[in-house]
Amino acid sequence: MGIFPLATYSAIKTALDDSSYLPYVEVVSIRKYRHGNLPFFNHHAIIISPSFAQAVTYPANQKYVVNSMHLILLAVQNYGEEDAITADSPALDPPNVGILPMYEDVFRTLFANKMGGVISLIPGMGELDEPSFFDVVTDEEREGYIMEARIEYRPKGERFMGEQFGD
Repeated sequence: MGIFPLATYSAIKTALDDSSYLPYVEVVSIRKYRHGNLPFFNHHAIIISPSFAQAVTYPANQKYVVNSMHLILLAVQNYGEEDAITADSPALDPPNVGILPMYEDVFRTLFANKMGGVISLIPGMGELDEPSFFDVVTDEEREGYIMEARIEYRPKGERFMGEQFGD
C-alpha cells in the first residue's frame, strides 16, 4: 500500500514508463522542474515534479496523503510548430507526437489508475481535475524549441487509520 509520497511517486514513474500509450517517450524522470535542468532526451520526455504533500483527515478518523505534482510533458519540435501540437505518428523516426496527443496518452495512463493499490480513488475527488497549461520553451543547448505541457496531478495515497500514528 502506498500511504506516503515515495511509494506514490515510484508507482507513477513505473506506470508512465510501462504505459502502452507512451512507447515514444524516451525519459521519465522524478526531479524538480526548472528550464535549465532538463534531462537529456532527443524527442519526448516526462518530468514528475513534486509540488506538495498534505495529510488530510477523512471521515471515520482515517487519513490520506494528497500528493500534488506537476507532470511536465516535453516534445522537441522536430517537424514544425503545428505538428508539435497536434501530430500523432509515434512510429516515425523520430516519433512525431504533438503535445495534445501526448497529454491524452498520459491522461489515459493515469486516470482512475489505482497503480496496484498505491492510489486511493475517493468518490467526487478527481486526481486530474486541474487545469493544464501549454507553452513553448527555448532550449539554447539544443538550439531549438520544445513544446511543454504542465499537468497538475493530485493523487491521494491509500487511506490509513489515525490510531496507527498516535491520533
